[in-house]
Amino acid sequence: MNQEHSANQTEKRPLSILVVEDNLINQRLIMASLARIGHKVDSAADGLIAVDKFKVNTYDAILMDIMMPNMDGVTACKLIRELEKERIAAGARRIKIIAVTANAYDDDQDTFVEAGMDDIMNKPIDIEKLQQMLYA
Repeated sequence: MNQEHSANQTEKRPLSILVVEDNLINQRLIMASLARIGHKVDSAADGLIAVDKFKVNTYDAILMDIMMPNMDGVTACKLIRELEKERIAAGARRIKIIAVTANAYDDDQDTFVEAGMDDIMNKPIDIEKLQQMLYA
């Protein structure tokens, strides 16, 4: 990593990120990687928990797994976007929601975008690429 890249990364403020992932190993790995680079991380094991956490917390970004029990990521994203309308009306910024999936096909990508997701990241997570998405 060159000095310019390193300086740019340290100038960016840490983000508050909700990691929505039902696989505990994946969840812990993503959270540890994000915490290591200075972000504040929270977790949810499914979309239902994610929606509940969104109701009472403020996040800069959500990493949303797609295939989960109780409530999938697409449904959770739609509900979060609906709830978010009140916050935006009160002056809050739109939260960045990134789909995290092992199987992102072209048809799926259209579904994710229509649900309100801002970007798509394939598993396994590339932390440097994720950082670029978070700050884009």
